[in-house]
Amino acid sequence: MVKVAMMQPTFLPWQGFFELILKSDKFIFLDDFQLSVQSHQTRNKLFVGKNQVGYYLVPIQKSISYEQALNKTLVVADVQWKNKMLRTLEYNYSKTLYFDEIFEKINPIIKSDISILSQLNMEIIKILCDILQIKSTFLLSSEFSKDTNFQSSRIKKVEELLDWSSADEYLCANGAFDYMKEDGYNYKKYPVIFQNYVPKIYEQKHSQEFIPYLSVLDALFNVGPEATFRVIESGTQHWLSWEERDVLLM
Repeated sequence: MVKVAMMQPTFLPWQGFFELILKSDKFIFLDDFQLSVQSHQTRNKLFVGKNQVGYYLVPIQKSISYEQALNKTLVVADVQWKNKMLRTLEYNYSKTLYFDEIFEKINPIIKSDISILSQLNMEIIKILCDILQIKSTFLLSSEFSKDTNFQSSRIKKVEELLDWSSADEYLCANGAFDYMKEDGYNYKKYPVIFQNYVPKIYEQKHSQEFIPYLSVLDALFNVGPEATFRVIESGTQHWLSWEERDVLLM
């Protein structure tokens, strides 16, 4: 059975994103889907002080990139934001046990001259997968759409990508259900199960009370790759069927 997941490439994703990659045989980066302003495509949360979290942000060239696809969205070509972000990471996480090991691997990518948002996010995600020893076959939605018309509705695009990737089962983020139901997703033709990720507590140096839903970097810096892998692996105890997920709306 071929299990397929797909997501837009986000910046420094949280643990649930990596669970989808871990559990899938094929993971499709929706790199030619439209940019959503002020979304996790350009930002994610990490600690910025004691008991305080904030966004780490990738600035984009808004005048050029507004309403563009992610693979046409341009990152601001300025080393200042990169240096500031790396200094902020170092200031807030340098005393964590695994900082040096992880920072050494992500530093070159953040400092790189990659100009396309989707490419930057995907390169970071792949490096984090290597650190976590998470393996899947990565595909790009743009590779499919360049050879097809691909002018369908939002949900039809998803179904076409499932056909293209020979999916037997679609592993889907929980938050997608509402629009899938609204748009008439054919769940009988394309079997789907929904993620039900519950964040697991791990030690956070900056807070005595656990703060969930941060970038996976927080766990990696604090507890290292092996423990973070276990956190990711144990997130969803039971994947929800379409019918089970539908009941939650009632």
